[in-house]
Amino acid sequence: MKKKKLGQLFAQVKTRVLLLSLQSLLMSFVASSCSNRIHDVPEMDEPGVPVTIRVASLEQVPFGSFGTKGSANLSEACTWINYAIYDADGNGLVKPQVNQKSNDDTFGTLNLKLEEGNYRLVVMAHSSTSNPKLDNPSKIDIPSNSKGRRITDTFLSSSVITVTKGMQPLSINLDRVVARFEIRLVGDTIPGAVTRFEFEIGKDGSFSLNANTGSGVKSSRGYTDKVNVQPGDSVIGVYTFVSEGSTATRIKVVAIDSLECEYGSWDFADVPITRNRITVYKGALFAEEVINTQSSISLNDEWAGADEYVMPE
Repeated sequence: MKKKKLGQLFAQVKTRVLLLSLQSLLMSFVASSCSNRIHDVPEMDEPGVPVTIRVASLEQVPFGSFGTKGSANLSEACTWINYAIYDADGNGLVKPQVNQKSNDDTFGTLNLKLEEGNYRLVVMAHSSTSNPKLDNPSKIDIPSNSKGRRITDTFLSSSVITVTKGMQPLSINLDRVVARFEIRLVGDTIPGAVTRFEFEIGKDGSFSLNANTGSGVKSSRGYTDKVNVQPGDSVIGVYTFVSEGSTATRIKVVAIDSLECEYGSWDFADVPITRNRITVYKGALFAEEVINTQSSISLNDEWAGADEYVMPE
C-alpha cells in the first residue's frame, strides 16, 4: 500500500513538473512571439503635418520644375543645399540640419513633418568643400579647407513659415549673399610655376554669415581663401560675405608656386565690395609693362553687375 501511494505521489509530482515546464515553455514562446512582433511591426509615422520645401530660384536664376532634380541649372549653380528649421525666434533647431548634394535624387526638394505653428526656415546653397553647421543662424561659419575654396557663390533664404494642415508646398527663392573680387589679366599670363593664388581678405570681408540679415559677421581680423589655377587662366576671383555696414576692404593677393613658395604678391587697398556685385580689376600682374585697358566686358546676368577698375601699379 505504501509503495502504491508513493508511486502515485511520484506520478503527481512528475505531472506537475511537466505542466510547469510546458507552462514555462509556452510563456517563453509567447514572449518571444510578442518580441518578434514588436520588431516586425513598422514604426509609426512621425507625427505632424507633411511639409514640402522646394527651391524655386536663385537670385536672377529661375529654374524649371521648382528646382527639382530635373533642372540641370540648379546643380550647375551649386553643389550643396543646407536646410535648417528653428523655432519662430531662431533660438534653436527643432529638426536636425539636412545637407543635400547635387547628385542626390532629392536635390532641391525637402519633405518632412512639423507640428502646426511658426518656424524660422533657413536654406543655403553653395559649392564650398565643407558644409557649415547651421546651429546658430546669426553666425554661420564656413569652415576652412586646404583642398579648395572656402567661400563660393552662395545663396540664402531666411524666413518665418507657418505650418498648417493641408498646406501647399513652399516655394523658396534664394538671394545671393556674396560679393566677388575678380582679376582679369590683359596682356599677361600666369607663369607655369604658379599653381595657386591666396587672397588675404581684410576684416570688412567675412567667412561668417548672419542668416537673419544676409550680411557677414565682422571679425577682429580677416581670413584667407585659396584658388587653384593653371597656366592659361586669365580670370582669378574670390567671393566674400560683406560685413554689416562695410563698403570696401583691403585684399592682398599672393601667388604660390609648386614648391609652396611665394612667387609674388600685390596689395589692393579699399576694394569696393557690394553684395551681388563683382569688382573687377583689369590689367597685368606678372608682365613688366602694365597694360591698362577700359575695354567693355560681357557680364553674366546672374549678377546685378560689375564695377571695373584699372590694375594698380
